[in-house]
Amino acid sequence: MLNFDIFKQKSPKQRFLLILGLATFLLYLIMGLAFIFWAPLALRFNFIPTWGRIAIGIFLIFYAFVRLLSLGRRD
Repeated sequence: MLNFDIFKQKSPKQRFLLILGLATFLLYLIMGLAFIFWAPLALRFNFIPTWGRIAIGIFLIFYAFVRLLSLGRRD
């Protein structure tokens, strides 16, 4: 489960790292969705088959959620 104690009062360093972690989560999520759905990216990487682009996108989305869960488990 997610630990909602991460929203308690934190030092500026911890707050910055939390915001940086959430920004990284969003970056990986957007990259994964772009690999799957964005047509100009598909034209740019036409040497990768369609199933390969979908696999890369799913991997990036999975990695984003793993990073989000590890962010919630930190003290």
